[in-house]
Amino acid sequence: YVSDYGFAANNNYWTTTLINYADGAYNNDWLYFGSYEWTISPSTSYNVVFTLDNNGELSTYFANNSIESRPVFYLNSNVLYVSGDGTQSNPFRIN
Repeated sequence: YVSDYGFAANNNYWTTTLINYADGAYNNDWLYFGSYEWTISPSTSYNVVFTLDNNGELSTYFANNSIESRPVFYLNSNVLYVSGDGTQSNPFRIN
């Protein structure tokens, strides 16, 4: 979701509007990878989805165009972190 991108930044940027988010906030956002990506959030416009561009800015793009996407999942609040740093050699372990 677009809001997840906003809250993935350092909390000093949480009051920055997302439309102005590229003003340095993306440098502190762990979800920013520097490429065009889909979000799961549709716009109110027909066939348009919110995207992140390679500058960390929020924009919209027609849903029939192809750009990068990542798998997403949410954890229940009772799931606990056990170990790992999320790399291939040391994956996250949860209970």
